Amino acid sequence: MYVCVCNAVTEDDVHGCMASGACTTAKEVKTACGMLPGCGSCTKRIHALVSEYRTASELADALTGGSLPLTAVPEPSAPATVSEPNVTQNTERGTAPPTAA
Repeated sequence: MYVCVCNAVTEDDVHGCMASGACTTAKEVKTACGMLPGCGSCTKRIHALVSEYRTASELADALTGGSLPLTAVPEPSAPATVSEPNVTQNTERGTAPPTAA
């Protein structure tokens, strides 16, 4: 979703700036994303995103007992294929296991 239509800055762009550790304020986010002055309607949303990030970071610190950088979640890879189980005969009794009908 776009945070700033005037400068074509998305929420992912803002999260990336904050996750890199380069930005901790709305002003730093605007500078890092190359945002030029425009209508200003994005400022409130950027402040909210920075606040959410700080809250999440403080919670992570409290839970882990230390400062850990938040990183972007990697793109999911292709799902692994599941192979059919290998059905072998029961050699002790000379019979095969039951099969589904």
